[in-house]
Order: sequence, then C-alpha cells, then structure tokens
Amino acid sequence: MQLEFHYPKDQLYLVAVSGGPDSMALLDLLFQNGYALIVAHVNYKKRKESDQEQQLIEKYCQEKNIPVHVAFFQEKDEKKSFQVKAREFRYQFFAQIYQKEHCDGLFVAHHFDDLLETYLLKKKRHVINESYLIASQTNLWGMQVYRPLLSVSKKDLQAYCLKNHIPFGIDQSNDSEIYLRNQIRHQLQTLDKQKVWEQALKDEKILIDTRQKVRHYLSSHSTYQTHDLKKQDDLFLQIFLYETIQKEMQPCINRHLLSNLKNFLWSKKPNLKHKINKDYYMIKAYSQIEFKYLTSSPFCYVRNDDALFKTPYFEIRHEGLKMQGIYLTKEDFPIQIRSYKASDKIELKNGTKKISRLFIDKKVPKEDRIHVPVLENKDGKILLVSGFYRYFSLKLTQNNYFVIEYKK
Repeated sequence: MQLEFHYPKDQLYLVAVSGGPDSMALLDLLFQNGYALIVAHVNYKKRKESDQEQQLIEKYCQEKNIPVHVAFFQEKDEKKSFQVKAREFRYQFFAQIYQKEHCDGLFVAHHFDDLLETYLLKKKRHVINESYLIASQTNLWGMQVYRPLLSVSKKDLQAYCLKNHIPFGIDQSNDSEIYLRNQIRHQLQTLDKQKVWEQALKDEKILIDTRQKVRHYLSSHSTYQTHDLKKQDDLFLQIFLYETIQKEMQPCINRHLLSNLKNFLWSKKPNLKHKINKDYYMIKAYSQIEFKYLTSSPFCYVRNDDALFKTPYFEIRHEGLKMQGIYLTKEDFPIQIRSYKASDKIELKNGTKKISRLFIDKKVPKEDRIHVPVLENKDGKILLVSGFYRYFSLKLTQNNYFVIEYKK
C-alpha cells in the first residue's frame, strides 16, 4: 500500500489512535514519513480488551519516542446515546491536548469503508447536513482535522499492519447490531462497494445542485411563502431547513423536522409552531414560514405622566406614526401599557370589537400578538393597540403620546 502525504513536516500533529488496525496503520504511516506526532487515546473501559489496546499503543509510542496522552471515559448523561457521549468526550479531549501542545492539525483514521457507511447511514436516516460523505479536511472544536485514508479500504489497512508487524486490537463490539452503524457496516459487506460509491457520487452531485437552487431561492426571497415551498421536493425542503437554521444551531435536518415543515405547508390552520431547539421555533403565520426565537413573557408598565420612557418591549415618544399615537389628558393617568389579553376589547367607529378578532383580521401571527403594546387608561378603557387601532372618539384629535413597539 503506497500513500503520499503532502502535509507540512515542520508542524506538530495530534493523532487519534484507538488501537484498531485503521488508526495504528495511520500512526505508523505518519511516523515512517517523518512527521512530528503526539498520540491521543481514549480508554472507554467498556470491554476487557480496552486496557490491552491502551498498553499496545503506549508500547508502540515508547519504542518510537512518541508522546501519548490517555483519557478514561465515564458515562454521566443518561439521556444521550453512548455513541454521542463518547464522540463528544473524545473530541473535547482531543481539543484540550491540541491546544495544550500547540498542535497544527489532528489526524483521524476514517477510511473508504467509513465513507460508504456514512453515506448509507445518512440515506437510511434521511439526514441532511453539508454532505452525504466525509470531508478529507475540516475544522472541529477549533482543530484542523485531516483524514488522509479516505481512499483506502479497511482490508488494506489491516493487511498493512500484518505485513509490517504493527500491533493492533479488534473491537468485538463492532459485531453487535445494537447500533445502526454496525448494521450498516454488516450490510455493506454484502454489497458491491464500487457501485455504492458510484451511487454516492451521483447523490452527492444532486445534493450540491439542489443546494445551489435553495441558495438562489433564499437570496432572492425576503419572506418564505407556503405556496412557493409547496412546489418543491423533499430534498429541496430539507436543504432549505438546513440553510435557514444552521446559523442559529448546528443541525442535522432529519425526517421529523421535514415532516413538520410539510405539515405546516399543507395544513389549513393559519398559525402553527414547532420547537426546534430551546426558544428557537419554526412558525407558520398564515401564508408565511418563519424561523425565530420566541419569548412569551407578558409585560405591564404603569405610568403617571407623559415623560419619555424606554423598556425592552416599547418606547414612549412625543412623535411617531399615526397608528402608534393617541391623545391623552391628565384625567387618563395613571395609565397601563401592557401585553394584550385574550379578553381585551376596544371601541371602534362600528362598535366594540375583541382585539383578538382584530388581530386575526390583520393576520398578526399568534406569537407576535403578546408583543403588541396595549394602552389602558385609569378607567380600564383601552385607548390604543399600538400600530393597529385607536379608541374611535380620539381619532380626530392630534396625537401627543406615542407607543413605539420594538419589533422582535
């Protein structure tokens, strides 16, 4: 097996080594090519062979005068799967050593079989992120990560170890079908890997082309209308979700989130919302799809005079737009400026109307209604719904008090 590495040799590299044939082959190849190395190993203490694998790594590194760092994994968060917790722990440990030792890059031993497994796994789960494949170079946890073995099969890496008498261990837990990745790994052994690779390249091209279409749509539309999105296929919608929300979080767009978007598009209900993460929501507001943070805390401020005033929700000014203002006299004070309530009513020229009904008429999204300031005088009469309605008998007077809502 001949590999040419073209990484600068005047830099220091961290190598992630599990003790299996893949990472041991990578470690030896890098050493034989004259790179300055530090090894990082995580002992998960999950198998009886774990300590043996740690020892063989330490022995190899001692013989080659390569510094080695070892961390011991302890499970704490019961809510997450072992694989997720192990990966987070592993890369956090790598990042600590990387920074402490001032490394210039991290080598990991992902190989061709891993590449195909990742593709099949994402297709199986209907997951969309940047790619179906594994990048040969990326940045994770502030580390420059290199994967130089993506063109090499696992079989060839094991053969390299055997030929060159490189010690390695075999993780028997890979035989278990508890994890979906292991199931995919076993399935891959029954498939023509070349055909899988060719299909992966075709699907990757479709992904890239569709992403270009999505980015053109996003750049040419300031709002996302349901009638536009209904015309698109599932892949377009998944990439639309990914491109829209990736700035707020690091998502994998899965079938569940796609299903909720499609329900939004085809539902006859005018207002819907789906929690994506913490206070971040996907919202349907009539014919529009939005993504934003929601805070639903009501507010109420009592004012005894017409002095200028600022709050996190609105600002009091002596000038503004017509529908943001009202005419107040001393007899109106003290006033309340507060969030709208479902029972609120206001007198208009054509009679008393519920503000909730008026919001519906104006197609104000449910999530935005709580942020609209309502002004109530000392007698409990609502005089202003800022930006929308004023008490009918004051419409002909000159406004002297303006409540300016801060748009969320």
